[in-house]
Amino acid sequence: PPTDLLAYQEIISSVRPDWIVETGAGDGGRSVYLASICALVGHGRVLTVDPSPAEGRPEHPRLTHLSGRPHHRDVAEEVKRIVDGGSVLVVLGSVTDRHSTSEEFERYWQLVPVGSYVIVTDTVVNGNPVWAGFGPGPAEAVKQIQARNGNFAPDPTMEKYHLSFNPGGYLRRVR
Repeated sequence: PPTDLLAYQEIISSVRPDWIVETGAGDGGRSVYLASICALVGHGRVLTVDPSPAEGRPEHPRLTHLSGRPHHRDVAEEVKRIVDGGSVLVVLGSVTDRHSTSEEFERYWQLVPVGSYVIVTDTVVNGNPVWAGFGPGPAEAVKQIQARNGNFAPDPTMEKYHLSFNPGGYLRRVR
């Protein structure tokens, strides 16, 4: 929803990451939106990681496509090589099961400096409150992440617009 786009814009303008690593590009709409916000603030680039080839997705001067499964070790190593020590904001947008979402988090959280975010999208699935038959997914992954990793805390201020597909999924690195 547009309210999540406002939250992304707010985070980008305040954190000013060198890179936004986005998984699960889909049709590329969110990717090009994130790149356009980077252009507006005059800082940052987007690296989008998706198993599908990039053909047909939107292009932008601040957008780089990487084809591969985001939770695979070799793909994560390539992401680390590309961002090469820059400050990172991560958007986990693959809409996958709990295990794959947790695995993506484990691959990328260390790229995120204190004060930046890992945004776990689509925490509304599995009856939270939509798509009841989805099975354990992103919301359940967030619970696992919080139980295992004390470096991140949910930031409810990013849900101030009261409509989000990512409730509880705006995880800010606190240490």
